[in-house]
Amino acid sequence: MRVTAELFPARETKSVELPNGASGYDLVKQLGLAPDVHLLVREDVPIPIDEKLRDGEQIRVISVVSGG
Repeated sequence: MRVTAELFPARETKSVELPNGASGYDLVKQLGLAPDVHLLVREDVPIPIDEKLRDGEQIRVISVVSGG
């Protein structure tokens, strides 16, 4: 299945090929990102990292920045 990932704050869009039944975790790992510092958003609603993804959908991958 193919998923489009919109990366923020980089403002990049990447198309990723994943196996059927892949989760948000699989998407983040395929993108080479650390799962513990990224939020996933589907249609303006945050989703858990273990949520199953659907073929053809667009997921926003937002990098979480912290510090002080």
